[in-house]
Order: sequence, then structure tokens, then C-alpha cells
Amino acid sequence: MSEKSEQKKSIYDGLRYMYAEQLKGKRVKLTIKAVLAEKIFGDGGRATDGHVLSFTETDKLLVVSGSTIKRQLAIATGTESPDEMAGKQITLYPVKSARSLSGLAIRIAIPEHMA
Repeated sequence: MSEKSEQKKSIYDGLRYMYAEQLKGKRVKLTIKAVLAEKIFGDGGRATDGHVLSFTETDKLLVVSGSTIKRQLAIATGTESPDEMAGKQITLYPVKSARSLSGLAIRIAIPEHMA
């Protein structure tokens, strides 16, 4: 086995962001380490202001740019302030999406007591 194939165990290794297919159809509970403001580049290279979440359990970042996921994040954490989200646990799950290249997108579960 070559040195390169030993180092990388997944095609997602080395990628900065989390993708829905990495969740493998399951719900995943993660703890927010920080919410970082970033320029998010969408279709055609168009840049918009957005946020990314970093987590204590993984080095992958989650892009939070659409209104649906922003609202789910605020409800799930109980705050609209990015500064107050650190330390909060959220549950991610994949959904079908016609707008995604893979046909999947990541959503944030609303806690049952809030639904």
C-alpha cells in the first residue's frame, strides 16, 4: 500500500466542511465549539455573509447560510446570538434536497420539548 493511500481513509479527509452524505442517514449529536462569521460562496461563486459552526467532536465545519438552518439553529440552541451558542449540543440529520448536488442537505433537529 502506498503512503498516500495509508494516510487518507475517506475521500472526505482533508475537506474542511461537513456534507450530508457523511451522516450516513443517521442523527448525529454534536457540541458547538464556536460560531465563526465567514463569506460563503454559493452557485456561480456568489459570496454571501454567513456563519460556520465548529464542533468539539470533529474538525469538520458546518455551513449555516440558509434561512431554514439558521432558524433551526436558533430554536435548537435557545438563542439567536452566535456568542451564546458555544457549549450547546445540537443534533444534525440528513434530508433530501433538490438544491444540493448530492441530493442531500443537513438540517438541525428541533428538541422535542420545543416542537
